[in-house]
Amino acid sequence: MSNKVFYAGALALAMTLGAGGAQAATSPQYEAVLDRYYDLTYGHQIDQLNIDELAEKFREGAASKPEAKACPALGKAIDDFSKNEFRKAISEYFHSPELEAEIKDAMRKRLSQADLDAFLAFVATPAGKSFLEHSQAANVDVERAIDQMTDKMDQAPAFQAMMTDMVTKLVPVMLTCKKK
Repeated sequence: MSNKVFYAGALALAMTLGAGGAQAATSPQYEAVLDRYYDLTYGHQIDQLNIDELAEKFREGAASKPEAKACPALGKAIDDFSKNEFRKAISEYFHSPELEAEIKDAMRKRLSQADLDAFLAFVATPAGKSFLEHSQAANVDVERAIDQMTDKMDQAPAFQAMMTDMVTKLVPVMLTCKKK
């Protein structure tokens, strides 16, 4: 799941990267600007996560296992675990200082003071505010579209052609391999 957060944030990060490099040594001013950038981008994305939805997806995945279907007591335990321990753990993880520190460390490697200042100046304008709002909403929509298309990947012509190629190229070779 964390990939979704980073995927959504990657679009915002990619748009802000300029020709400038990493901040060599951080200063209090740099850190303040970095904090503001984080709050507007990755921090905002994390705050928008639907923890209940994530817990439900975990529950559905665990409850769909044959063991859980065969044992009502296990199904009930999975439900309780998903609603309590799992939900608490992912909420604490996504809102942890450690995750925030890792994200900021990654940003320090790529974003200079000039990059951050330019981004913040842009989002302070009406066009920048609108762009930030709409690009973050678009990220959610793009993520949803990718999830839906991933579920349908096996129906795509390119994937079907690849499967045909795999069978025609790999099966004959497999048949020549000695069995143990």
